[in-house]
Amino acid sequence: MGTVPRPGVGSLRSHQAGRGPARARPAPAYDAVVLAGGRASRLGGYPKPQLAYRGATLLEHALGAVAAARCVAVVGPGPGEPGGPPKRTGPCGHEECGRVLFTREEPLYAGPVAAIAAGLAALPPEHGGAPGWVAVVAADLPQAGGAVAALLEAASAEPDCDGVLGEDADGRSQPLLSLLRRGPLASALDALARDGGLANRPMKHVVARLGLLPLRLPPGSSADVDTWDAARRWGIESPDMPGRAPRQEEAHE
Repeated sequence: MGTVPRPGVGSLRSHQAGRGPARARPAPAYDAVVLAGGRASRLGGYPKPQLAYRGATLLEHALGAVAAARCVAVVGPGPGEPGGPPKRTGPCGHEECGRVLFTREEPLYAGPVAAIAAGLAALPPEHGGAPGWVAVVAADLPQAGGAVAALLEAASAEPDCDGVLGEDADGRSQPLLSLLRRGPLASALDALARDGGLANRPMKHVVARLGLLPLRLPPGSSADVDTWDAARRWGIESPDMPGRAPRQEEAHE
């Protein structure tokens, strides 16, 4: 594969999942940002990350998908908060022993670009051998694990790019399933912040500022839970939610 052009992904060739890496390389070290905030208007306000699928919440599935990350910033309600996970502590007395951090975008419900910026700011700074990659994963994807594995494989085979951008089976970009280099991502977000701010920005504004490798993801791994009809297709039943305040709605643009 030739040099990755900039900006955007328009002229890149698709790296098909299952093709196998051209060079044997270990998977890159990475941090992760999990987007778990929003209004979830099409679910009547029920917090999507707390829906149960196969014995675990969607947030737990998302955290499992990035289990190998050095640190994970969850952008959404924290443990014990309305719409957030139950308050639990690890053996050291801290939530996930400090590996999983919770933060919120400012202002609340300002969209995925603002949320990614908040998550990136919450991650520990790069130093020494700290990972230069950041996985971006939405918390409404029941089978994100296969997608993250494919993104890491692609990044290890084609490291000379600003990141790997997931695509669904129809070729639609899935920027909330991506693996991005931390430096270029931070620069793109800083530029957008100076040029009108981050609130309610479409993700395509971030994508356009990066040289990304498009990757066709494993079937089903990018399918989300945006409506109760979609939830039922996954076998997720509508829970009893009297008085539940709107909490989340991911903007997949």
